[in-house]
Amino acid sequence: MPFVALEMLHQLHDGYRKAVRVAGQDLLLLQENGKTQLIVNRCPHAGASMTYATFSNNCLRCPMHGIEFDLASGRSPNPACTQALQFIPLVYEGNKIGIDVR
Repeated sequence: MPFVALEMLHQLHDGYRKAVRVAGQDLLLLQENGKTQLIVNRCPHAGASMTYATFSNNCLRCPMHGIEFDLASGRSPNPACTQALQFIPLVYEGNKIGIDVR
C-alpha cells in the first residue's frame, strides 16, 4: 500500500498541526499561509518535537529553545543552526492528503 492518507482536505486550515508516525518516522503535517507541508517532526537544532512550534513571520519557532526556521526554505536565520527542516513530499488522492511510502 504505497499511499498512506494523513488527513481529509476539508480538515486543513491555517494553524493546523498533526503529528503522525509513518513507517517508523515521526512526521508533522501542518498548514500555514494556505500551504500544507509535511516535515520530519524534529527540530534540526536540538531534536525536540515541533508539534507545538509557534508560527510568525513565515517561521516556525521550536518550543524547546526558540530557534526559528523559515517555512519556505527550512533554514534557520540563526547562524548557530546549520541544519534545516526536512520536508517530505505530499500526495493528493481524492479528498485526502498523504504520503507515498514506496
